[in-house]
Amino acid sequence: MVSPFTGSGITLSYVSYHMPGVVPSERLSARRRIVRLCVIGDSPDVRRYAVALVAQGHQVYWLASTEALRTLHNEAAQLTVATDVLPATCQYVVPVQTYHYEGIRLVCVDQEFWQHPDLHTRLFTYISLFQRALPCAVLHTWGPWRIAYLAIYTARFLAVPAVLSYSSQLVSARLEQPFLWDWVVRQVAAVIVSSLAEQERLLALAPLALRQVHVLDPMQPHLGPTLTALYARLRAATS
Repeated sequence: MVSPFTGSGITLSYVSYHMPGVVPSERLSARRRIVRLCVIGDSPDVRRYAVALVAQGHQVYWLASTEALRTLHNEAAQLTVATDVLPATCQYVVPVQTYHYEGIRLVCVDQEFWQHPDLHTRLFTYISLFQRALPCAVLHTWGPWRIAYLAIYTARFLAVPAVLSYSSQLVSARLEQPFLWDWVVRQVAAVIVSSLAEQERLLALAPLALRQVHVLDPMQPHLGPTLTALYARLRAATS
């Protein structure tokens, strides 16, 4: 594989999912099962997805930067310091602050480790140790480009399916780094877009099948159940 640690400006964002043995027809019973997810990134959509999944009864970890923490403070969000969030193996890999927030287990990574490329191997190690301590089955990543690339590379390393939430921020990657763009879209198990128009544009830019590109508006009322069904389908396809 092409290492993600040779470029610059890497940050990351993904969702990890754990729900063994679930198929799409079991959507209602799936909502009653213990599901562990981990979302990483500062995009506003990450918060929407995490809140929607918590509402389904899932256990959600959100890894973000300390800059995102300041944004949450500015919004007068209810943050409670937490000391029981991280697995023991993850406590000293990178400096973090941990909180409970709207039912989410929030882990804020020190801004230096979040931004500087020479420290991103530590984040890669962090994700790998987290996966080992709390096994997950699907990695879901948001942009920008280096976020998506590193998360999909990590999914390949961990041998789990990867989901990409696509946005216009990723368009420049096809022009600036066509080799890596082609590699990413060939490794991803599913792509989420917010509209039919965006789906059409993406299919014209990438070697993806229509069945791989899912239209999902993050503002829709059934976001949580729809995501649960998608993750379950991907899990069933690889089990």
